[in-house]
Amino acid sequence: MIDILTISSDPAHASAVAHAIETGESHHRVRTSTASLADLCASNEALDGVGLLIFEGTQLTQQDFDALATITARHTDLSCVLLAPSPSAELLMRAMRAGVKDVQPWPADPHDLRHAVERIAAKANGLRRDGRVISFVSCKGGSGTSFLAANLAFAASIAGKRALLIDLSQQFGDAAFLVSEITPPATLADVSAQIERLDPAFLEACLTRVSDSFDVLAGAPDPARAKDIKPEHVQRILNLVRPLYDFVIFDIGQSISHVTIVALDHSECIFPVLQLSLPYLRAARRLLEIFRSLGYRGDKVRVLVNRYEKKGPVGLQELEKALSLRVSGVIPEDDASVSASINQGVPILRLAKSSGVAKSLNELMRSLSPPPVIERAGILQKFFARPALSRA
Repeated sequence: MIDILTISSDPAHASAVAHAIETGESHHRVRTSTASLADLCASNEALDGVGLLIFEGTQLTQQDFDALATITARHTDLSCVLLAPSPSAELLMRAMRAGVKDVQPWPADPHDLRHAVERIAAKANGLRRDGRVISFVSCKGGSGTSFLAANLAFAASIAGKRALLIDLSQQFGDAAFLVSEITPPATLADVSAQIERLDPAFLEACLTRVSDSFDVLAGAPDPARAKDIKPEHVQRILNLVRPLYDFVIFDIGQSISHVTIVALDHSECIFPVLQLSLPYLRAARRLLEIFRSLGYRGDKVRVLVNRYEKKGPVGLQELEKALSLRVSGVIPEDDASVSASINQGVPILRLAKSSGVAKSLNELMRSLSPPPVIERAGILQKFFARPALSRA
């Protein structure tokens, strides 16, 4: 979250820019002003605390560019975005030299403007944008979904990533207790009941802090409270947390509903969790049919076999043939280590880091290592990315 000042000689234009930013529910603090760049340059306090200056430049003069250069030299932490109709190459060059970080067309496209603002805000706060969303879904009760989701989030944290586990299970959500003995200060149901208060400070007060880089938003304590969680609540929470975490991991449980579909739609990959037995196989086939009906592509759904034993009643090849889908990973059977982890509320990668389960979770985490982030280029980046013209 950053403080934004948007200026224009036309108050309606400044208000329109502010409205476009606020519509994105990003919780940035936005102010508007009719001050000129020269006015801001002359004031010692006008830009105190401002992290982003957005200004309309329909008719910029040399005096404006001089004032802008002075402002950016004086306020080194300030980012500037210029809104200009059909900016010329000369204007782009002068804007860059004066310290402008991005140029957007005017009238502004709300989606592109919000994208530019979030990119600048993430860099200003030293945060990674667009945390990768992962969901774990139970094919059948007892598959071990909550355990795997919670411990994969911990694996992400010890791999140097910031991870948030959101317990979206509809049945007595207790995923937090699988990795911590701390009683959660609040639950997802509590946050939903006060969704109008949602901002980074309120969310932080509601999270269970497992470690410096691993937090849990605990699940509703019972099915009755879970009914208070609405799809729009999950969407608003996701909008807030994705710029704050590298991984946002959902424990979906068995429920496929309008609420959980929000998480599934945003997920980069979905792990249906099952064990090698005929009841799980039948349940997995039904779940995969649901995913296909929702339009989820094949590479988004990655089957995960838990409590794997080579001599189980169903083999991996039989499973893949029945599901028409390759198994993406297996977690070996290790009842002693898993039971100790659950009973003590300690992540298995901390309690038994040399166990087969811990090694498989680390391997799964490595498979999810994010590719290099390719950011959408603004007008300035696109201009300077053009190949140089050859000279005769």
